Amino acid sequence: MEKLKKIITIFCLIIMALILGMATFENGILLSIISFAFIIFFVKKVKIKRFSIFLIVFCLITKILGAVVFDVPMSFDYKNMYDASESLISGNFSFLSNQYFSTYGYQLFHVFYQGLALLICNKILFLKILNCLYSTVITVLIYKIIKRFASEETARISSLIYAISLYPIYLNSVLGNQQLGLMLFLLGIYILITKKSTIMNGIIIGLLFAFGNLERPEGIIYIVTLIVYNIITIKGVKEILKDTIPVVITYFLITQIASIIMVKTGVNEIGFKNNDPYWKFVLGFNHEYSGKFNTPDFDNYAMKPELEKEVIKERISDVKNLPSLMYQKVKIQWLYGDLDKAFHATSNSQFSQSLIQLMITYIKTMNIIIILITFIGLIKNKNIDKTNYFFIINILVYFMVYLLIEVSGRYYYNPQVDVIILFAIGFERICNKYKEKNVKRR
Repeated sequence: MEKLKKIITIFCLIIMALILGMATFENGILLSIISFAFIIFFVKKVKIKRFSIFLIVFCLITKILGAVVFDVPMSFDYKNMYDASESLISGNFSFLSNQYFSTYGYQLFHVFYQGLALLICNKILFLKILNCLYSTVITVLIYKIIKRFASEETARISSLIYAISLYPIYLNSVLGNQQLGLMLFLLGIYILITKKSTIMNGIIIGLLFAFGNLERPEGIIYIVTLIVYNIITIKGVKEILKDTIPVVITYFLITQIASIIMVKTGVNEIGFKNNDPYWKFVLGFNHEYSGKFNTPDFDNYAMKPELEKEVIKERISDVKNLPSLMYQKVKIQWLYGDLDKAFHATSNSQFSQSLIQLMITYIKTMNIIIILITFIGLIKNKNIDKTNYFFIINILVYFMVYLLIEVSGRYYYNPQVDVIILFAIGFERICNKYKEKNVKRR
């Protein structure tokens, strides 16, 4: 009788586990748990002497495979830039008179970069492979930065979790400017937190931030982060100025010189500047579309600065709807709220809709778990390393900026690196607590 009771109980547990497993698999929870468990098991059991080399090879294989497999149609901005790059290498400069480039001059650096790359190999796949190379460098830098304040094991686990993040892999098949820009910014940060503070290093950081900004105009976020970081972590006004001024001066000098060269050589009248600074705010305060890009706004207001100012004032005055707008924007920006539409993810005919939905929920669930563990690492933690404050400040600056301007799941690409680096603090804290409990039990 007792054996029969046990068999019935075990059978019941198996059925319950199967039902629970099916439910969690469909919403990505089980897949996320399996991913975390597998990476932790792999790092603990498989001893790799030269992990950096393994990480490079692993990232290149997975990212290039993703770039080859995913067939993503070019979005409006990136198609404009690609077509312009093709015109450039064929000696046709008519694209310079296009209103898009005469308004958004900052997009031309990416056009020139792509043109140079296409001279080497005139294939779209080549541009995607370059994105994969930059993504690989980003992953290795994450690993090396985490090693500065956490254990080797934590650094390996964290970098591998980022390496298998599906959305960054998916983005490599998009002809975007996020990979190269972020790689340059992150190289600058790596020098800042690992090398001795000298004027020469400050100039190098300023150069990297400047060229990162020319590729993708987010440099001001990193400059603001740097200034706040230096004020918080450095004692004495002289030391703060010594560590800040070389970076800031180099950054603004390179940015201005690049624009002046563009104007003087007759390429355009505005250089690499943005002649439509209000456009992102028009989108950012659109309640109907939750701060996302939308065709009605583009058709009615884009590249019309005076009209844009009036629209912004009108939308800000709708104070009642601002809290709900901000709530929606945070969901979109930080929790992949619009992932189903970003870069034609759900309209991709390569895969079944059920598989696409599973992958989307998996990406969202993984992100939530990472943010939760990051939060555990930061809350009431008196042992946060000084270097971590750069990434904390950077997240806060990004958070504030995207409350005001256009949002999209793809804009999470840069701050996601901050989050994964800070995730290492939470992960190590959980591991240490677990070890302490085991010691007490023994």
